[in-house]
Amino acid sequence: MKNSVKILSLFLVLFLLAAGSVFSAPKPLEDLQNSVTTFSESIATALPFNSTIGLNWSDAYIGQLLGIPPHFGVGFSVGATFLKIGSMEKLMQMVDAPIGNLPVSLPLPGYTLEGRIGGIVLPFDAGFKVGVIPADSLKLLDAFGLGLDYLLVGGDFRYPLLKGGVFPLKVSVGLGVNHINGGISKTIPTGIPSFTFDDPHPLGGSYTLAMSDPTLGLRWKTTCMEVKAQASFPLIIITPYAGIGLGYAWSEAGYKIDSKITVNDDPVDNNASVKKLLKDVFGVTSVDNNGIESMVKVNNMNFRVYGGFSFNIVVIKLDFTAMYNFQESYGFTFGTRFQL
Repeated sequence: MKNSVKILSLFLVLFLLAAGSVFSAPKPLEDLQNSVTTFSESIATALPFNSTIGLNWSDAYIGQLLGIPPHFGVGFSVGATFLKIGSMEKLMQMVDAPIGNLPVSLPLPGYTLEGRIGGIVLPFDAGFKVGVIPADSLKLLDAFGLGLDYLLVGGDFRYPLLKGGVFPLKVSVGLGVNHINGGISKTIPTGIPSFTFDDPHPLGGSYTLAMSDPTLGLRWKTTCMEVKAQASFPLIIITPYAGIGLGYAWSEAGYKIDSKITVNDDPVDNNASVKKLLKDVFGVTSVDNNGIESMVKVNNMNFRVYGGFSFNIVVIKLDFTAMYNFQESYGFTFGTRFQL
């Protein structure tokens, strides 16, 4: 878990130190909306894949809870999926950070504490996972003025088609549900950042939207439902395995700025027509005197394959998993658990 936090901290520092320059000079609001929308759509597409971190156990089926011995397991997993920086190009231009200064891909890390129990009478097993980083819990980020919150929860239900035996092949099919909710934030250095925009209607005016001591946050969440199948071939000290998953996800991502908001030096709540303009023309989700928010919703299918092996040391298993999403993203996880 410590390694996952270090990777996540690197991602936050790379992105949000750059984001500190978002407001270095007045810029068109439309450019900000377009750049953040592009980034948000990429994040929302990547989130369902990231939510599948955890519960990718080597055994396709663990057996009955009421067996002798009872079959269950507890452990944890850490890992990351990767986001291509090409999707961040417009945002990087807005924050004056050349795209060549960043790695080819940026990691979206995750971790889970997880458990699985065997079936009772009926042949099935069921798993549950949770990973939480409470807001403002990482003191490592305080020096950078950064905030983070992270929640990953999920579960699955699997039914065996082959249970192993004399020929040790196991095959199962299952259904899983995963949910991610989180975000990162950064306090912007003292100043009065501003954006300009025009009313495109006849006789429409020009406006300047200004902020005072703002905090910039990126927010994201997804709920993904996945059907999956897995095969494993348990041997004495090693268990190779492979699986596929087809999912549908409901995602959204975007930005939120907490700040006193004025338009042409007047509190934005004093001008209902300008608030309507910001929502209807520029795609702002909500705006009032205390902040502005813009979220992008993306619903999409995703298809992944995964596989790897575990080392079996009596009742301890060490899992190594590689994952590939056919939207051209990849990931890796490591897990360890106690399992009977």
